[in-house]
Amino acid sequence: MKIPDSKTAGRYLIITGVIGLVIAAILSFTIFSGTDRGAVPATSFLFIMIGMCFYFPSLLEEAKGEISTMRVIVFAVVMVFVFIYVKLGWNAGTFEEFTIDSTWVYILGVAFGSKAVQKFAEEENKNKEKTKEDDR
Repeated sequence: MKIPDSKTAGRYLIITGVIGLVIAAILSFTIFSGTDRGAVPATSFLFIMIGMCFYFPSLLEEAKGEISTMRVIVFAVVMVFVFIYVKLGWNAGTFEEFTIDSTWVYILGVAFGSKAVQKFAEEENKNKEKTKEDDR
């Protein structure tokens, strides 16, 4: 059995996600509306987003062939927020129901702040190594 390459896997994930969204949309007009509480469309959208990473790997690359951890972290945080908001919003009747706890901002701050500290430390180490090489 042939193992699919990343583009083929991404295509399958995107197609699966679109089919899931269509099924969720059709189910929302039947008596089964709300039985999944938004899990099917949220999971379908997650499949689409992960499929985009496989189909377009340059989405997460900083330079040709180099994966950027900052882009991966940002994409992961975006996937979490999209999943939660699609799940909440799929069955929300009013805009007041479409809210999330404000403490999620702290999670964003920790994620981006820790990455900024890591990036700064890496840059400083590179500068120290460069000056040591220049001194020789």
